[in-house]
Amino acid sequence: MIVRPGKRFVPSSVGASVVVVIGLAIAGCAASRMQPAIPKIEEDAQWQLSGGCRVYRLGIPTAPDCDILTGKGIAIQITRIRVLSLQPGQDDRSTVGIEFYPDHGAWSFSAPYVSLLIAGASYTPTDVDEAIVFARGGATVLERLQPHQRRYQLPPGERRFLRLRFAVPQDRLGNGFALKITGLQREGEAVPVPLLEFETK
Repeated sequence: MIVRPGKRFVPSSVGASVVVVIGLAIAGCAASRMQPAIPKIEEDAQWQLSGGCRVYRLGIPTAPDCDILTGKGIAIQITRIRVLSLQPGQDDRSTVGIEFYPDHGAWSFSAPYVSLLIAGASYTPTDVDEAIVFARGGATVLERLQPHQRRYQLPPGERRFLRLRFAVPQDRLGNGFALKITGLQREGEAVPVPLLEFETK
């Protein structure tokens, strides 16, 4: 059975969870040429997929534009994905942006991080080209970390963002795709995350 996002769901607090913000998009300003890609998962008693949360852009909340997967003490926020109409010469590589916010415990995120699945083929990121701390101990900060690392520690109380880049043109996403998170670990043990399947229109 397939589970689709329900109504708006915005967690009021992190609690004992890890918050992960994921956005797959293309750099540059361009108009969308498809409806947002909405994720779904196979039914799983340990996981819940809820829809309709908001993200912030330049400090302003958008209309509902993301979905949240929760389970096993982890919340994963996925920005709804759009294929963009780009001008000739614009960088059309697909990217995945992920923000982690651990509450407690020893968490890390390691290469190859995720797999992007398109038409039976699997792609891993070619690079981590941006790593940023956005908050620490409840205070807003902006601290750039060393990019291109194979493993990132995720200290409790910090919001850490990583941008993963794929050598896959974004127009390949137009017929649907899936995202598998493979590199999340807690206390050195892999944390299984359900496969996220995205439908596009």
